[in-house]
Amino acid sequence: MKILLILPISFLLNIFVKNIKFDPFVFISRLHFIAEDIFRKKGNTKNKTLTFIVGTLSSLIIIAISFLIPFFLLMLLYKLHFILGLIIELILCCLALGIRKPLEISSYIFHSLIINDLKKAKSLLKENAEIDAEDAELEQIVKNTIEYTIISIAEDYIYPAIFLLLGGAPLCIAYKALYVLSDSSSDTIYIDENKSDDVFGIFNIKLCYILNIIPSIFTSLICILSSVFFRYEYKNAFTALKRDGKNNKARLEASIAGAMNIELGGEYIKDGEIYDRPIVGEYLEDLNPNHIEKANKLILTSAIFALTALIIIKLVSMLISSIIG
Repeated sequence: MKILLILPISFLLNIFVKNIKFDPFVFISRLHFIAEDIFRKKGNTKNKTLTFIVGTLSSLIIIAISFLIPFFLLMLLYKLHFILGLIIELILCCLALGIRKPLEISSYIFHSLIINDLKKAKSLLKENAEIDAEDAELEQIVKNTIEYTIISIAEDYIYPAIFLLLGGAPLCIAYKALYVLSDSSSDTIYIDENKSDDVFGIFNIKLCYILNIIPSIFTSLICILSSVFFRYEYKNAFTALKRDGKNNKARLEASIAGAMNIELGGEYIKDGEIYDRPIVGEYLEDLNPNHIEKANKLILTSAIFALTALIIIKLVSMLISSIIG
């Protein structure tokens, strides 16, 4: 029952309360880097099997600790008083879930482009999406901004919210820890989490990819439902999802691209190297700053619809449990 309170309240706090600067998940990636550094200094890094085993054990320990600490803490607090446990669980969820920042950043980029301040837009994109945008044209900036927003909203809010529904704050935080480990191993939001040359961190990447398959499909379908609400091209969105949704991130991008008659994906530059991702959608409209605002409305509405769907799923599961019980 408490999840029915935590889900909507945490969403509202994420939207209306300014982002908390304290990020405890930074320490998780640091712990992983420390473990990897110790292994590389004292272990046999040429042995890929040993590297994989040590990296996997390191990740499992970090994920287990991330689950067990909030699990036992909340167990104790709920025994002391329900309200105390609820408040702390709500705080933990607000730390694990994030929806305001990507929308805020994309809005800043939109306003920078409207006043023709490309330098500011490129700086914001590089700082938050971690790609080199110095030589990017207007359409590329718009494209990367939309991609950053949908991927960030899905992976920072909708996916963790699904695990919150399944196992409360402890499971949500454990998933977030895995996501942070996977993200630090793949090193960018654009590289799909199913691919990496990092043997030490490949377990995080593969496991996170597998766990995100169903949430990515769920999020993509919710985006298509939202496009119906706005009378966007929902048929094109569904077609693009079936045709271009080859992996988790491509599914997210395809549903947005199809709904807006635009093309996403393709080449981007990071650390001086050119990366190429699958093209999704169709180039039926030239990209302009207004597409960012249009995408933000669609993505925020999708997050609200996803929240509503999760609450309904929880209510139905509770009703079925009460009937069976």
